[in-house]
Amino acid sequence: MGLFQFGRKIEASKEYSLSDIPIFSSLTTAEHRLIEKMARIVEFKRGDIVYHEGAASDALYVVIAGRFRLFTTARGGETTETLIFFYRGDHFGEASLLTNKPHSATAEAKRDSLVLRLDKDDFLKLIQDIPGIALHLSRALGHRLTRSEEGGGIKREVKIAALYTTNRPDGIFLFWVDLAASVVRESRRKVILIDFAPVADCYGEVFEKSKAKVFDLSQSDPTDEGAIKSCLIMDPSDFCYINVKTQGESEEQERKIGAMLSFLTYRYDFLLVRLPRDVNSIAFHSLKKSDMVYVHCDADPGELAESAEVLNQLERHYGFSRNELKVLVSGLDEEHIMSFEDRERILGHRIFSLLPDRRGQLDWYKSTLRFLSKELAGNLLGLVLGSGAAYGLAHIGVLKVLQRENISVDVIAGSSIGALIGAYWAAGYDADELERMALTIDKKTGFFRLVGFRDFSLPHLGFFKGNQVVRFLQSYLGHKTFQELRIPLKIVATNLHNSDKVVFRTGRVVDAIRASISIPGIFRPYQYRGMKLMDGGIIDPLPVRVLTDMGVKRIIAVNVLPGPKDWAERFEVQMESRREKAELASRKNIWSRTLLKSLERLSERYDINVFNVIMKTIQFMEYEMAQTWGIEADVLIHPITKNGHWAEFYDAEKFIRVGEQSTQEQLDEIKQLIAE
Repeated sequence: MGLFQFGRKIEASKEYSLSDIPIFSSLTTAEHRLIEKMARIVEFKRGDIVYHEGAASDALYVVIAGRFRLFTTARGGETTETLIFFYRGDHFGEASLLTNKPHSATAEAKRDSLVLRLDKDDFLKLIQDIPGIALHLSRALGHRLTRSEEGGGIKREVKIAALYTTNRPDGIFLFWVDLAASVVRESRRKVILIDFAPVADCYGEVFEKSKAKVFDLSQSDPTDEGAIKSCLIMDPSDFCYINVKTQGESEEQERKIGAMLSFLTYRYDFLLVRLPRDVNSIAFHSLKKSDMVYVHCDADPGELAESAEVLNQLERHYGFSRNELKVLVSGLDEEHIMSFEDRERILGHRIFSLLPDRRGQLDWYKSTLRFLSKELAGNLLGLVLGSGAAYGLAHIGVLKVLQRENISVDVIAGSSIGALIGAYWAAGYDADELERMALTIDKKTGFFRLVGFRDFSLPHLGFFKGNQVVRFLQSYLGHKTFQELRIPLKIVATNLHNSDKVVFRTGRVVDAIRASISIPGIFRPYQYRGMKLMDGGIIDPLPVRVLTDMGVKRIIAVNVLPGPKDWAERFEVQMESRREKAELASRKNIWSRTLLKSLERLSERYDINVFNVIMKTIQFMEYEMAQTWGIEADVLIHPITKNGHWAEFYDAEKFIRVGEQSTQEQLDEIKQLIAE
């Protein structure tokens, strides 16, 4: 384990910004500075123990990068039981600090990781000085890990999610029921739906009306198991439902809501709470124990604005971070009236998910439901495909192994060539089809298929217009939009005017790819909605953060960019080849020697042509960034072809084989990640 002084390093580093960490995201700049003065970055290697079960509490740990396992050891020390995994943005150790009790489990680094450490005295001072931290912790403490009432061991993590809608309470009731059933399927754990809203008119579509019985909180003991059981309805999908009636506002009612939720955390792993429309209802005090909130609305500008105000209140009064607030927007038939970006602007630039119609868009609805339930259960598997020109053909080899092993990817993020290959796969082309496509590009025709003489541009804009590439992409993808893809996809580009990262998640997929592959100096920047966009690899060559920011816990990243050692080995291979040619030339006659020397000089000049200079310069810088982002992935694959060149799109097979081989070598690590 290594330590170094934290100081103000975190403030200046985008990689470790406090505003990206949920527990600190709602704090002011001054409060961030106070934390910076007290905190340190601590590095743990795979297998390091952070603290042991039974040890005295000493600090709060906030995960910056990596993964940690919390486990208990059986008597005799021969077997262990994993309780929970912690990922980037999670925190642990606070329960023992606040209760002043020894740690009830052991925390272990599952891979090389970084944490932000706040020593005990500093932590206790901070929660007194900064109410926002205490507010965040109060929601998590008490149900993340709970003990059985019978005095048994610790049970697994409990998650409480609330749902609020500005409209159509019946429609969202059916969605909430479907989500509960889907969470059961994806997690194989116990789920209860707690309904604080009046019984929906569509109740009969799900449950038998004869079984309907309301649990009156004002007249009942919230910890009376018999009374609660008498009001429970068991759905055939194996989740439970209970409708809870509240009356008036009082401290007693608020206490009962908290007591009931705490009681249920001992019996269920997921508590899904449906809130009434009245934001002044006492039921909203359940948010004090919730981990996340889903806010649903229609696409109408008025409803979007109303939802934005609700979201602001949730941030201000309950301390939720933006990552803990999930916005669901219906009304997809109105997409042509208002763009995705306009909706996001009304919502205060919060990312939202489109919720398809339950009846009219069933397949899409089921796909969205599965994604949301896996997200809630923490089971999403993300795949990040990095930039690298022809080196990126190795991504196809990676996909071949994942496909062969039936490893299902839930979301993809890509830059440049990674965006292109990721888009094809997300559109439904399997790895074998991608390999056949790549192999059709040969040395004779490749140039004309991808660029061609008609695509030449004035050099001050870029050597090629990029129109031929667009035609090539459209021959496979047509005018598909992101919403039509089989797998959710995020594509990264760079805004030339302000260096902002632009993440495409809606609109035409071909537009996003064209922007993301706009290599500076080679392709013209792509004009899109008033922006001039260039290669995504310039700002984010390995967009792991795109997935971690959306809450994806398990990430496989593929970095195909050569590092300094790889470049040195390639140069040595080239020099050895030249020495062999020089020795061969020395045995020839004068005319042959002259010819061979002329060819050698041409080869040297080719190595330093403008295209090579541009690409190598870019890739030198991109490699360093990719290394930084790669630490946040759970599995990092680095397939490198020693005799490859960035422009050898006509020699796809050697890159694909290396990608396949590298992934096969790390297959056990990938399977272990999925099993966790």
